[in-house]
Amino acid sequence: MTMSMRTIEQVEKDCRKAIMSMRTIKQAEKDCRAAWAAQPEATQGWCIHHEKEWEKLSEPIENRIAYIRSYKRKIEQVTRLNNMRPMSAASAAIVATALEEYEKAKATAWKEYQKGTAPALEEYEKAKATAWKEYQKGTAPALEEYEKAKAPAWKEYQKVTATALEEYKKVTATALEEYKKAIATAHRADVPTHTWKGKSIF
Repeated sequence: MTMSMRTIEQVEKDCRKAIMSMRTIKQAEKDCRAAWAAQPEATQGWCIHHEKEWEKLSEPIENRIAYIRSYKRKIEQVTRLNNMRPMSAASAAIVATALEEYEKAKATAWKEYQKGTAPALEEYEKAKATAWKEYQKGTAPALEEYEKAKAPAWKEYQKVTATALEEYKKVTATALEEYKKAIATAHRADVPTHTWKGKSIF
């Protein structure tokens, strides 16, 4: 009898929790819809997918809401809906500028990298071509000569590219940090209670 009563109590408790959860999900869904309805001109959004901080809309937001409600785990739905908000025009401008600056810095750094490594690559390719010709003249001994002739040029090329790559990483890292700061500011302005942690909302 006691066991039966405990089981009934547990079932009732679980039912109450499920009802409360549904209420919370429904409120999150309502708030999400209201936020997007308030900015019908929005073409970008925050955390439409849980591992992307922001992205352009590829379909009506209603489709995404419906998908979350139908296919995502109940335990995730409130977090997903609470984080999925439209990007305001002001934030969109900040994001666009930050992205443009980052891409510009990256492109410049890549040009410098290519400029610095091009001569070394050219020398390497030249040495490799000469060595390959020698190799083709013979067999096993020629292969050994090929590797011997190629090795110094490859070592030099690696040394040059390593230095150039470090410089490229240094330049792009600074630009990336500035980009991230701008995005974080815009995201917090649009969604003060977001749970984005750098890679996911969870």
